[in-house]
Amino acid sequence: MIHREKILQQLQSKRDQFVAFEDSFQDEAGRYLDALDRMSMLPGSELTRRLATVKTPGALPTAEFDSTAGLRVEFPHKWKNHQEAREWAFDALLDHPTFAVDGSQIRPDDDFSIPVAAVQVAWFENRHTVDGRYVKDARFEVLTPEDLTVEFGDDRVISEQQVNLRRFELEIESLCASMRKLSEPGEKLSSAGGDAAKLAVAFFDSSLVISFADRLQGEAQERHVRAMLELLRSSEKTGVPVVGYVDGSRARDLVNMVASLFKLNDAEKIHDAWLVASRLTWGARTPMFVCARGGADRKQQGILEKFEEYRRGIGFVYLKTSATAPPARLEIPLWVLERGLLDQVIDLVIAEVVVGNGYPYVIQSADAAAVINSRDRDAFYAIFQRFAREQEIGLKISEKTASKSRRR
Repeated sequence: MIHREKILQQLQSKRDQFVAFEDSFQDEAGRYLDALDRMSMLPGSELTRRLATVKTPGALPTAEFDSTAGLRVEFPHKWKNHQEAREWAFDALLDHPTFAVDGSQIRPDDDFSIPVAAVQVAWFENRHTVDGRYVKDARFEVLTPEDLTVEFGDDRVISEQQVNLRRFELEIESLCASMRKLSEPGEKLSSAGGDAAKLAVAFFDSSLVISFADRLQGEAQERHVRAMLELLRSSEKTGVPVVGYVDGSRARDLVNMVASLFKLNDAEKIHDAWLVASRLTWGARTPMFVCARGGADRKQQGILEKFEEYRRGIGFVYLKTSATAPPARLEIPLWVLERGLLDQVIDLVIAEVVVGNGYPYVIQSADAAAVINSRDRDAFYAIFQRFAREQEIGLKISEKTASKSRRR
């Protein structure tokens, strides 16, 4: 139970600290918004020249920069109500396959003497045909003690990090498999995007840049990079664009770009989505930028530097998908822009957002199929206990867990 009066007393006693933070934020924000205005009036060639000596400036302009005014690409469609929006979305998506993958996991439980974990990855593929064809399926994988063991100095230890890694790999394996299937002869799909060839789009419910891997070491980092490179290469080879959809992004690539251009002090309180939000109305987006992000630790190489041919091959835009929330960040391989497919891909993303009432429906569907709740987790461990007993495996569990099992 919390005590309202005690909370209010604490907040009142620390009011000055909150006010100081807000004042500092407003000062920092004003400087960066002014710098963003100045940047928007420069030609892309000048930005490129000024940033040429900065190894990781955060972002770089693409050819779209000079063809947009005020860092805004308008959405040309207007509707009177949601029904009209849904009708447009139906037409936009018709015969364009979209698909997404998501995963859940069961972590190893310290109350069990034998470590065991599991990963479930589900995929949803909607062909958007008149007859309503779709595919929803899942893959379940049990992780053994060997799967969960990592080298740590001279020791071998059980690590939950291995569960996260395996889930990541399986999600990407599933996306790549769908890309290959959709690019097979007879599917009538093409990266040309013509009338006779309906463009498919893959949705990845996270960042393609995987900056979290900066904090990983050794094999764990190498496997994350290898998996992401496989996704990017499969996307380009099959001609199926992949969109890394990040809602509530805290990325600061544009912030760092502006700081590099105008020699500003590092911004500690603002991020890209906030910086561009006031320029965008619903459906509008920024021009595409090249992601040129450095590492969290400036003394070390950032993860993008290990992306080989895609080191500067991932672009991003900010797309306004809500009247009140900050814009979403979309990370898309640059070949999509170079082949003239970006506007079509953005339209398909917006159509999915309309159908999903603010978030891509295809991602929501994959998430719902993948989720593992607490009841599922308990059922998994009960099955494992029964399996161990039948196979005469010497599994021991804590009394607390045993008591829970007896009550079920």
